[in-house]
Amino acid sequence: MGRIRKLFSLPATKRRLLLAAVTLLAAVRLLLCLLPFAWVRAALRPLANGSRRPQASQAAHDISWAIDVASRVVPKGTHCLSMALVAETLLFRHGCPATLRCGVPREAGSQFIAHAWVKSNGVVVSGGPGVDRDYIELTR
Repeated sequence: MGRIRKLFSLPATKRRLLLAAVTLLAAVRLLLCLLPFAWVRAALRPLANGSRRPQASQAAHDISWAIDVASRVVPKGTHCLSMALVAETLLFRHGCPATLRCGVPREAGSQFIAHAWVKSNGVVVSGGPGVDRDYIELTR
């Protein structure tokens, strides 16, 4: 009951953003299990059409918050590629620039595990702090 009370205590704009993040994250997780990455990204493109007016940096902060909360609610929602795709989609929908990036650990002794993150105006929105320091970018 506490989660529902918290949800309804949020301002309407944050509540809508959180519900969009949860819905998109669940859908993207499922689609990535069934379809190739390129198909999933293409399917998200129409959902990314939104405001042509650039939004304040607060929008990127709120999107980061919504994805973080959604990842704790959606089963296996902490998958970095899923979170990055949702971040990119929501940022574009809100008129913010977004760059999805993929990389590998910078340290030579590290296990070879790819990581995805999204930046908007030089700020990491999804993927965790320190990705520029900890990962070598392979592609944008």
